[in-house]
Amino acid sequence: CGGCRGEQSTTGGVMCPTYRATGEEIQTTRGRANLLRAAMAGEMRPEEYLTDTFIEEVLDLCIGCKGCAHDCPSAVDMAKMKAEVTHAYHQRHGASVRTRLFAQFGRIAPLAARVAPVVNLLQRAPGASMIQERLLGIAQERSLPRFAGESLRRWYDARGGCALDEQQAKDRVVLLPDTYTMFIEPENGRAAIEVLEAVGVHVELAPYTGGSGRPPFSKGMLDVARSRAEQTCRTLEPYISEGRDVVVVEPSDAVMLQSDYRDLLGASATAVSEATYGIMEYLRETDALSTVAVAGGDRHVQYHGHCHQKATGRAGAAAAVLSAAGYRVDEVDSTCCGMAGSFGYEREHYDLSQAIADILIDQLEPTSAIIAASGTSCRTQLGDRALTAEHPVQLVAAALDAASA
Repeated sequence: CGGCRGEQSTTGGVMCPTYRATGEEIQTTRGRANLLRAAMAGEMRPEEYLTDTFIEEVLDLCIGCKGCAHDCPSAVDMAKMKAEVTHAYHQRHGASVRTRLFAQFGRIAPLAARVAPVVNLLQRAPGASMIQERLLGIAQERSLPRFAGESLRRWYDARGGCALDEQQAKDRVVLLPDTYTMFIEPENGRAAIEVLEAVGVHVELAPYTGGSGRPPFSKGMLDVARSRAEQTCRTLEPYISEGRDVVVVEPSDAVMLQSDYRDLLGASATAVSEATYGIMEYLRETDALSTVAVAGGDRHVQYHGHCHQKATGRAGAAAAVLSAAGYRVDEVDSTCCGMAGSFGYEREHYDLSQAIADILIDQLEPTSAIIAASGTSCRTQLGDRALTAEHPVQLVAAALDAASA
């Protein structure tokens, strides 16, 4: 129907960021799906569609935003199909060093965090950005993540666990730490725990499982993603069996548990999928702020929702909670930010990533409004454009602090 081209009233929300930036039919959901349909119908041989050319020209510029799964009238899930075909390509030809590094970031991060000062210093060394581009194809315009001096686990253990007595809590949850929240942006995890405690929720911090499996899933390494999913489910099931919900700070990881685990593991992931909430979803579903004093001060917030949450109908939770916290919220009718996990870091994709970001930047009003974005990728992209964006849970924590001051 061409909805992904923006020519039909059926177009909405996220779909299709790469087409909006390039205007090329091959970059639409329809263009990619038609070629995949030809492959599945036997009109193309594996040696034709499991090739560098097919992957690069047809699938490589799909950023896996999942917008088509929600916005396309036919519900064409290109992100899932890309993962499957790319996995088949890797099985036949192997994966590049860069692909493996990005896919295994959840395993690399704990090692780098142990020597965070050294890693952070090396990243700032003269010529480091040029080396990362030449050796790994990571755009030298991008700064790699800096690791925190204190992980979320170390902070949680140092304070003696949850500050709220479990017997006095009105609810109990387990917080699953994603890679960024554990090692790179633990301040968001701390804010989530403190907000939950303030509204009477006892929080257990789950052991780190190596990540939810989102990076390997996005890079088409489905065997690695499935292994992560199985380990995460094994870790969470004892908590769920005792009646705890699962709360996740990073939206792409939350959606991984809620949706993609069902594709990877089938019915065995049902309990985890149904028990999982993004932090802002949990606060909305439990109407958590209704029993506490908040003082957002009627400050203006422009909220950019994460594309995976938009695709699964969950992006509105953050705006609702921020409004309940006393902020004046405008939801930006935006598509993907263009970073899309590792996509925006890759040299060959940097310019397109910036072109997609331009669409978002143009939608943000040039005012003194606070910018809020749930996704780490979104905040990184905006930060590279000299715009500071806050995780919504940080704003909720600030509203609680202001009310108690």
